[in-house]
Amino acid sequence: MAHNRVSPIFNDTSPPKVPSQGKEKESSSPGSPVMLENYLPGPPVISEKSLIEEEYDPHAFGKERNPTIFWGPILHLLKYIVGTGVLILPYTFKSVGYAVAIFGTIFVCVLYMHVIHLLFDVEYRLCKKLKTPNLTYIGIVEGAFDQGPRFFRKLVPVCKFFVYFHYVFNKSLMNGVYLIIISSNFKIVIDHYYGTNTSVIAIMTALMVPLIGLALIRELKFLVPLSMLTNAFNIFNLLIILSIPSSYNGAADMKAVNDITQFPNFFAILLGSLECTALSLPVKNDMENPKRFTTFFGVLNISLSIAALVYGTFGILGYAKYGDHLQPNIMFNLPPGEMIPLVILSLHSLAICISFILFIYISYDTVWNNLFKGKKMKRPLVMEYSIRITLCILPYCFALVIPDFKLLLSLTNVIGILMDEGIPPILHMLLLVKKEGQSMRFYLSLLKDIAIVLICFCLFVAALVDVVKNILAFYV
Repeated sequence: MAHNRVSPIFNDTSPPKVPSQGKEKESSSPGSPVMLENYLPGPPVISEKSLIEEEYDPHAFGKERNPTIFWGPILHLLKYIVGTGVLILPYTFKSVGYAVAIFGTIFVCVLYMHVIHLLFDVEYRLCKKLKTPNLTYIGIVEGAFDQGPRFFRKLVPVCKFFVYFHYVFNKSLMNGVYLIIISSNFKIVIDHYYGTNTSVIAIMTALMVPLIGLALIRELKFLVPLSMLTNAFNIFNLLIILSIPSSYNGAADMKAVNDITQFPNFFAILLGSLECTALSLPVKNDMENPKRFTTFFGVLNISLSIAALVYGTFGILGYAKYGDHLQPNIMFNLPPGEMIPLVILSLHSLAICISFILFIYISYDTVWNNLFKGKKMKRPLVMEYSIRITLCILPYCFALVIPDFKLLLSLTNVIGILMDEGIPPILHMLLLVKKEGQSMRFYLSLLKDIAIVLICFCLFVAALVDVVKNILAFYV
């Protein structure tokens, strides 16, 4: 997926903090290891009337200068969601069968929608309590643990480390996937024109030189035009892939139900393709009316519904086109040696190179701001370049250890299940437990959150076992 903003989860672009009004002080109980200042994003511009109002509504403080209109956030999310992960979807549809895949697409989309709504509900409750218009993702995690039962406050540093580590580690794994795809695409083009049998690892190693050079560019603005081209290439490629005639009668091979044991892996890959948590919070904060982001016909539901429809359609049509001949990357099903497929492979490789660099910027921004920013260093520029180079070499190492596109992508998405689906219900439960006036609705909500966490954990374990088994089989 092409990310057009640098580390929106962790960076704070919101205004400075509101002066404390008494009730804020009460919200941080004595002995709390985390001060509210650690996760408040800073002061919104609020009128005196708002400050004296008893009921604080975070939705009342939308962006006033150059806010995005309703369809703008939808386009932003779709541009973020639709990316490289779509290329493996027809193969996953084949692995479980088209009927199971259609049901699974609806199930994953609805479940992920609900989980993101839980995350925004947690943010809304915390913002009302802390009297701030919005929070970052790490601020929500930290705030929920700090405002929850006393025991969980001790876990705040562990949770913060887990979020940071997961974010950098998963981006590095995904960049490893990108390296494999880029090298495989270039191998097809090079072997065609030069009649060689070039090693993918050799191409990958040669690519590291220009990629490290691009990663050392300190100003992200120079890559913004290239990022826009990336999205255009992705849309163009999907349309061309479906329009090129196929010599296979794929429809005859289609099965409604195939290998049902592959459903956990299907769940992980589709969830990884739909994931938009990183961009949801800043996109919502840029709206004039943030409340419209989470309404029934709001930005979030419409964006994920369109993305699920695109993925479902592409998965079914790709399966129907190539049937049992489908490759894990559908681009490898294109007719070899023809000009249009070679152009598509080249454009796709260039597009992914830009995505690779953007992921380096996201990971670097996370590492620098949370580990090194504000500390005295003799040579900060040397440290900065060292971090950037390390973040380029790490995906290269992952790609060398697991040089298979499908396996590495599956591992990346499996790890993402816990973060994308498991954490928001846990945060929601932490705030529910502290809620006064417990009722039947409270207990039903608590049971629902527990059920979601258990479902995600079971799917995570099943998918992880399957991926590890496939990785071991790859080396045996």
